[in-house]
Amino acid sequence: MNRWAAPIAASRAGAAHLRAGRPCQDAVLCRELRDTDGQPVMLMAVADGHGGRRYRRSEVGSRLACETALAVVADALAAAPPGDGEGAWSRWLAHGLPEAVQCRWLEAVQAHWQSDPGEGDFEPLLYGSTLGLVVMTTCWWGHTGLGDWDLVRVEADGRARLLQEENEPTALGEATCSLCQPQAASLFARRAALHPLAPDPRDFALVLCTDGIRKSCATDSDFLTLAAWLAGSGAEAAGILPEALDRISREGSGDDVTVAIGRAGAPGEPPAPLPAPAVTPSPAQAAQASLPRPRPQRRRPAIGRAVAIGLALAAAGAGWLALVWPRSQVSPQAAPTSPGLRAALAEVERLCGQPASLPLELRRRRDLFVALRQGRQDPARLKAAAATDPLAALIAADLPAAGPTAAKPAAAKPPAANPRRNLQALGACPALLEALSRQWALSPATTP
Repeated sequence: MNRWAAPIAASRAGAAHLRAGRPCQDAVLCRELRDTDGQPVMLMAVADGHGGRRYRRSEVGSRLACETALAVVADALAAAPPGDGEGAWSRWLAHGLPEAVQCRWLEAVQAHWQSDPGEGDFEPLLYGSTLGLVVMTTCWWGHTGLGDWDLVRVEADGRARLLQEENEPTALGEATCSLCQPQAASLFARRAALHPLAPDPRDFALVLCTDGIRKSCATDSDFLTLAAWLAGSGAEAAGILPEALDRISREGSGDDVTVAIGRAGAPGEPPAPLPAPAVTPSPAQAAQASLPRPRPQRRRPAIGRAVAIGLALAAAGAGWLALVWPRSQVSPQAAPTSPGLRAALAEVERLCGQPASLPLELRRRRDLFVALRQGRQDPARLKAAAATDPLAALIAADLPAAGPTAAKPAAAKPPAANPRRNLQALGACPALLEALSRQWALSPATTP
């Protein structure tokens, strides 16, 4: 009756984390459970700790998130078989499971703090992490979670489709949702769904991954191609995944990278491995794999060319800046003293160190650009919250604060400022300045 092969998974510290001597803040857990009828149920969970000084125990938080999810699913399976009402299980994925996971996760991180207390008082923030979860039964499969994880379905012919990505509107354009937020349990519902299995389903694979893999690809099309390659690795996948993930991070975003892969087939038959190339591709090479692609003249740059273009822009920009940059040095009084400025400088350094990921990072903030252009967001609020969301503060860096409430003119013009001049003063690289300018230009102008 088992329609699912045992999931395979790997989690690797990012190249940038290794250079900085930081631990891997991702976690992954795959397990085969049993329901009350003795039928197998497969589980895949990935989590991404936020990292940074404010989340300095997030590598523990991500591990506990996966372990907590496993315990909650096991308890639910012990109470009722998965075939006992799909509607009830669907509601459980959206509401019952999230409430139990957040409650147990808070208990687990507090217990860890009590066993190994650090400086200051306990805060769940210290352990902040995302969580993505996929449950696969003989009757259905479902997903739920919160944060910036991605889920891709790959068909037997290699076609890949993005099923889940984070699309959570937040007032200050925060980077991702987290288990440490008080309202975390309510944020799962948007990412939850149950999918019944057909009586005779075709083989397909599910690729669940943290955001480091997608950020390592120049385009979403390249990401889907890479996911299809990972899903098609067959019986050798478990052995080649670590090396493949190291290469993806090294040639891509430099972030931690984690993936879990499950494959489904017809009842009673082991799922067949999907076709895949014989060599491990880089993100750029994966973009040229066997998936249907646009015509060659319409292809967008893959990761290698994007990095080369970014380096060329950086060289040209450096020459231009050498001609126009003020000759006087910044005075010692200008050194960063506030947490917000320190966070902004750190964010500039991080973004400039990952030029290939800039388009995707800024595209995810499109709603924030639109709100600023339309005057629906006060730049002063974003700049005041630079310590918690430095990227939003950087986007608003060159915009004046909103004035007193007044009637809007009949034909308001878009703000003339571009989030650029202040970023130059912070030492932003030309690639970041160009990416910000392009996204700003693509945002809708102010409307009456």
